[in-house]
Amino acid sequence: MELSPHLADTWEVYPELSKELFLAAKAAGLEPIQAQLLSNRGIKSVEDMTSFIRAAYEDTRDPLDLIDMPRAVTRIQRALADQEHITVYGDYDADGVTSSALLYRALRKLKQTNSILDYHIPHRLKDGCGLNLAALDMLKARGTSLIITTDCASSDVAQVAYARQLGIDVIITDHHHPPVELPQAYAMVNPWRPDCSYGGHYLCGVGIAFKLTQALYRAYKRTKEEELELLDLVAIGTVADIAPLLGENHTYVRIGLDRLNATNKPGLRALIRNANLQSGKVRERDIAFGIAPCINAAGRMKEASIAFELMITDDIQEANTIAEELRQLNMQRQQETETLMNNVREQAALHPEHAVIVVNGKHWHEGIIGLVAGKLAEESDKPVLVLSDDPETQRSRGSARSQKGFNIIEALSGFATRLERYGGHAQAAGFTIRSERIEELRAHVLSWQENGGPPHPALIEGTTLPDPTGIVTEQESSETAPSMMPKMIDLTFTKTALLTYETYKKIRVLGPFGAGNPDPVFQLQHVNLLEARTSGPNRQNLLLRLGVTKGNGESSLPRSLTRGEQLPRGTYTRGASELPRFKNVEYVDIIFRIASSEDDARPEIWLKILAVEPSPAEA
Repeated sequence: MELSPHLADTWEVYPELSKELFLAAKAAGLEPIQAQLLSNRGIKSVEDMTSFIRAAYEDTRDPLDLIDMPRAVTRIQRALADQEHITVYGDYDADGVTSSALLYRALRKLKQTNSILDYHIPHRLKDGCGLNLAALDMLKARGTSLIITTDCASSDVAQVAYARQLGIDVIITDHHHPPVELPQAYAMVNPWRPDCSYGGHYLCGVGIAFKLTQALYRAYKRTKEEELELLDLVAIGTVADIAPLLGENHTYVRIGLDRLNATNKPGLRALIRNANLQSGKVRERDIAFGIAPCINAAGRMKEASIAFELMITDDIQEANTIAEELRQLNMQRQQETETLMNNVREQAALHPEHAVIVVNGKHWHEGIIGLVAGKLAEESDKPVLVLSDDPETQRSRGSARSQKGFNIIEALSGFATRLERYGGHAQAAGFTIRSERIEELRAHVLSWQENGGPPHPALIEGTTLPDPTGIVTEQESSETAPSMMPKMIDLTFTKTALLTYETYKKIRVLGPFGAGNPDPVFQLQHVNLLEARTSGPNRQNLLLRLGVTKGNGESSLPRSLTRGEQLPRGTYTRGASELPRFKNVEYVDIIFRIASSEDDARPEIWLKILAVEPSPAEA
């Protein structure tokens, strides 16, 4: 079936699988809907489909296949045997904190009783991400002879060289794209290295840290159960970093969610409780919108080391105290974000004609300007640059977010000679600029949007580019971001009797859902709109009561649904403003996800409406 004209502008439907593949999948015990969904996610063979659903820990790759892993393990074994001072050096987002905590927990178990195990998590504003020279001096003074990084340092060529001068060996574990010139570390475990044949590009920082732990545990003949005990942290870091839930990530998060729901780590139990979640029922979205924001709030509002201490403590009272502090920091983050959102909305409204929004203010909280830029980009559907001015240094730090079609890092590259530093990727970037040049930057990005931009300065002979290191652009989960929302419909339901709890359970077998394996999206066409009304605490949602009636002749009734029978209720989150569009409308086309409380005692499903339009005959 074709999409209605309004929906066809932004949505497409995946092609239906061939009859041959459906039959092969059925013979292998797969449900047709499962085969279709897996094919839509790039999993094309029946063998790969069954492996994906099985998600067996035994099927994951040998960690020693990762480049430099054997060398890293040998060096760590020597350090443990000689009781060297080891420091785990992480990053300040949820991926960096969980990966550091995971490796710290593993080394704490392997080290000798009197050996010194240390850690360092950089301060977001004072240090920036990655290794920095001042921190290296401080760690040297403490006695560190081996640094193991997690989720950082792939670009830190000069810093690693300085550490070597200090007599410190550095083992890098990371998942960020390295530069052409690699740091001369003792070992560099990163699947994105051009000389690495492992694949595994789905793994994020905590995934790489776990692979190192796997290799270490196996070298020391530790048990499989000890490896599995750490997958709760892997699940949190992987979901928080919006890493694709495919390949090993899918397996680790699937098992990790089970482990998280039964975790014996006091810090995680306190974190779950303080996020108003229920142990035993925590799912991937609860990590993304409940647990991860609390972890990230530590680095945004104060010190990421607070969250790290929560992850590694085995003391229940300490865990409860830290978890409460994180809850308070997250509340503060929410309040300050909303206040700043009001400021940037006001500035943006002054120039509604601008296709790119550039806003700035004195001493705006640098820990949340990225969040604000992302939210404003969602609301306006425009690229957004938010800058915090520091009158004392006469410099501004900026965070940029954009949608597909506007490559923000290329736009900044076109202004690179006038930036002090910048970095990021197509849809998210960070930068530092002298405050006096903000208006120049505004003019540049507006011109870039209109004309496609001048040649990249790297192509101009003699151009000196700023230092690109130390810039982090964290991923952020959003339930409503247009740039994050899937634009593909997995399939069209033609038999509405399939909208049942049983179908929902067949779909959930493919979870956990997230990046790379999105929660499936479906379509229903020409369904009877029985009622539309507002709902929710602030009446911000649109509640749809749907059914099928006789319509234009008896043939319009699906054979599987009797006349007048109602479909599961539909909720269109924050869709109340569209209520007038459906006055006197009898039939609608809807795009939706299927949701449930997953209560086997009282199974019930409802439809999470993503888009709704009057059917063409009604428009």
